[in-house]
Amino acid sequence: MGCTQLINEDKIKLMIKLASYEENEGKKDFKIMRRAKSDYISINSFVACVLASIAVFIIFIADFGSKFIENLAQFTDYDFVGDGIEYLTIWILIMAIYSFFSGRMYRKEYNESEKRIKIYQKTLKDLGKISKNR
Repeated sequence: MGCTQLINEDKIKLMIKLASYEENEGKKDFKIMRRAKSDYISINSFVACVLASIAVFIIFIADFGSKFIENLAQFTDYDFVGDGIEYLTIWILIMAIYSFFSGRMYRKEYNESEKRIKIYQKTLKDLGKISKNR
């Protein structure tokens, strides 16, 4: 009877651990692991860059608008090409930096989820072993 009680306690502890994981980190981890690693990183990095581009373009439009209004009297002398090249250069640099760091961040997030899923799967196997020994 003491051994059965110990097995039941171990089984309950594992079930609580599994349920806790499924309710907390598991929801996000299962969602992340639905995709291949390269797809997850690429898609999320792309979305992050698109959102960053929108923010950068809004800033550029505000900057261009203020410069344009200041130089309204000299409209024909305004350097549209120079500003365009400057904005494009800044945008390319921001996207390169943003792509690098977002890729690293999503790769790390995927790897951490992968580790937690492996621990979850091992815990499920342990629970299965306990159930078979019963």
